Amino acid sequence: MANQAIMNRGVVIIGALVFTGCVVAENCDQKGIHLYEDMGCKPIYANPKSCPIMYECKGIRRSNKHCYFKQKMYRVDEQVDTQLTATGCDLGCYCQKSNDTMKFSCASVECSEWTRKSTNSGCYRKYNLESCCSERESCPPYDNSTKCVHDGHEYKEGENILLRDSCWRCVCNSDWTGKIEAPMCKRRTCNVQIKHQDKIQQACAPVYYKRIYRNDNTYCCPNNWVCSNNKESFKGRPTSDKTCQFGSRKLKVGQNFVKEVSDIMLVKKVYCECKVPPLLTCTADII
Repeated sequence: MANQAIMNRGVVIIGALVFTGCVVAENCDQKGIHLYEDMGCKPIYANPKSCPIMYECKGIRRSNKHCYFKQKMYRVDEQVDTQLTATGCDLGCYCQKSNDTMKFSCASVECSEWTRKSTNSGCYRKYNLESCCSERESCPPYDNSTKCVHDGHEYKEGENILLRDSCWRCVCNSDWTGKIEAPMCKRRTCNVQIKHQDKIQQACAPVYYKRIYRNDNTYCCPNNWVCSNNKESFKGRPTSDKTCQFGSRKLKVGQNFVKEVSDIMLVKKVYCECKVPPLLTCTADII
């Protein structure tokens, strides 16, 4: 019974969290693969039962004519289908050139929950997996009694279920079985190419903030980016001939460096390593 979901009177109780596929898929997020999934890159495997050893991605090289999103090339002024970007809170995005730098420009999105500090007493915000903002505020008496219990917390229908150490997003609904899979859950939307097209074309490195008091080892959506000044001193013994691009320089898998930074708030240094090409994976400890 430990691995079964028990349904009683509209309440879904999960005895043990079950992930789809295998444990490997979740461990791979500790290598930073979610970034590549978000970009639509092609995974390359040495063993189909293990994590990808690298990805093939378009748009890592600088261009003065095109933007890239989900492996598709966009010309200047060409617009991206909003259905592809809406869950990441980016609407009406189009490719733009500015001072020989390519980027996407999008309409600003302002969700009511961003400007209002709290809901009315006894109320909560309802979400669905395809929307950026909450759909509405739900107040007593509630229109149904569906509840999901996960990790000691109870969620009402439409509430985001908080998952630890995971790059999935789940919303409580009556179909919830405890399995982290579609249609109850989906991988988080980062839209890194929409938000950071210029950084990716420069082959900068994604930075993931690690809070020193939390045991969270997954790398989902990058918190920031760091670019090369061609002064980094590489260390470490290569473990593969596969390489990561960092600006105009290359590092082999296993090589790393520590970089002092002054332009990232709350961060003084980042640790970068070539784990899964073609980009580096960088982390920074914050309080």
